[in-house]
Amino acid sequence: MDYSPLVRELFWHPQASGPLPDEAPSVYRGEAGTAASGAWVRLHLRIDAGRVTDARFQAYGCPHTLAAASWLAQHLPGRSADRAFPEGISGLARVLELPEAKLGRLLIVEDALNDALRHWRERRVEFTASGPTSTRG
Repeated sequence: MDYSPLVRELFWHPQASGPLPDEAPSVYRGEAGTAASGAWVRLHLRIDAGRVTDARFQAYGCPHTLAAASWLAQHLPGRSADRAFPEGISGLARVLELPEAKLGRLLIVEDALNDALRHWRERRVEFTASGPTSTRG
């Protein structure tokens, strides 16, 4: 398979890889896919005052999967958590020059992001409904 220069760069030199410490109350983790299915992604987001302040990823899969997770983790900090991925799947596919057959890999990355943001939203609702709570997402 032929990979775009950006996919090759992000695969060989991934940025923002590895976990964030889970003990921080503002860290939310999202996961999607399975290693058995050939693609697995876990995203760690630090969200403070509704803004992503740090993002890291762990992933297993093809170069497209790792490149997409790396690109997203690099570009999330500074964005509003409510609008963290305005490019969407089609925009990321264009940036990485992904073949249509690999779009499913991007869905796994997006699902991991949505899972992390779901944990953040649930925690935010719990906090506003009943004050601080010790549950983790």
